[in-house]
Amino acid sequence: MNEDLQRNLVHNKENIYFGLVLFVSILCYISLAFSIIGIVIILVLALISYFFHAISMAQIRRNAVRISPKQFPEIYIKAERLSVEMGLEKVPAMYVMESMGMLNAFATRFFGKNMVVMYSEIFDLIENDREDEMLFVLAHEFAHLKRRHVLVHFLILPAMWVPFLGESYMRACEYTCDRYAAFYIKDMEAAQNALTILAIGKKLHYRVNQEAFMSQLEEEKGFFTWLSEKLSTHPDLPKRMNSLYHWQNPHEYTLFKERKRHVVLVLFLTLVVSPALLFGIFYAVNKADQFLSEYAWNDDASEYEVENVTELMNAASENDLDTMQREIDGGADLNAKDSDDSTAIHYAVYNDSYEAVELLVQSGSNLDAKDYYGDTPLMIAAMNGNSDIVELLIKNGANKEIKGEEGYTAYEYAEENGDKEIMKLLAE
Repeated sequence: MNEDLQRNLVHNKENIYFGLVLFVSILCYISLAFSIIGIVIILVLALISYFFHAISMAQIRRNAVRISPKQFPEIYIKAERLSVEMGLEKVPAMYVMESMGMLNAFATRFFGKNMVVMYSEIFDLIENDREDEMLFVLAHEFAHLKRRHVLVHFLILPAMWVPFLGESYMRACEYTCDRYAAFYIKDMEAAQNALTILAIGKKLHYRVNQEAFMSQLEEEKGFFTWLSEKLSTHPDLPKRMNSLYHWQNPHEYTLFKERKRHVVLVLFLTLVVSPALLFGIFYAVNKADQFLSEYAWNDDASEYEVENVTELMNAASENDLDTMQREIDGGADLNAKDSDDSTAIHYAVYNDSYEAVELLVQSGSNLDAKDYYGDTPLMIAAMNGNSDIVELLIKNGANKEIKGEEGYTAYEYAEENGDKEIMKLLAE
């Protein structure tokens, strides 16, 4: 992979579409912000989205297998190398979950931490001498995090209601992430094989004629064929393969392009139908707002935000030992609590920051402090499945018998997770 490819990792349409979706979304937010009911709509959508996302991610973190230095360490080392080369600040938390035959993976965030979830059908490739193909999929999801596609999702949410616009941006993001993944795994053949696997599965992909597969773009035409992709957040797989080949060798591979009349139709729907749709939404919101204002109804709801977070807490969550030591030497209160009653050691345990926990233990933190939910650091470490932190806390005198608000001890949380290693530590 040469320097020319590296300079063109970002698909040329991604930034253009991002500018459009950002502009439309900001207009929507500004318009809604002038309306009481509009503000309520924004808050309700945000809270509902956050709630269901948090529930889903919590379930994955509890039940999926996390790739770590102790779990598939050879894969973790390669993933760690990939994340460093791609410029990610930390290795994302990686989980593998059973998928009932589905081939998929996705990147997301959970309480400010980057996550990548791979379905087992993808991860199983390591058993079929297709490790590089699995790494392509992993690097593709890392690229979403690197490009902050996940981070801006809520910001551009209103644009997803505009026909074709949001989907166009997300398809451009997919092209970008394909390039990133192919570049950083340094194996174009594995990249194309991975896309072929997504099309036909693991068993027969090696028998697929990729040239013939890409030629389906010319053979399968028509309005509904075109429309099906325009309503999707992912490009058709033959187009992704064609785009990747063209990016690597533009002189040898011609980039497939849509018919002009289809492009004109997209512009018409985006520039004419979409503004009409948005106007209708704003008109309805305005009328509802007027109706409610007659009854002098008001709403002061705001998004929940944790307060009284200290520098020591922030540093502990990031495992920033230098800042922590400076704060401790400066007389910072080790047991200060935020608005959720969490202390610095809670923050360290929440984020699996072993060295930060160790420093706080040595400095005299209260190991049995309870947060708002009645959980001690030992309980949280048991819930997270972090045996190293559990062992550290026990050795330094953490009380194993304390019960949280749900009436569970740390041992019972470990038992609920089926974590025999931690159960053994807590039983001693």
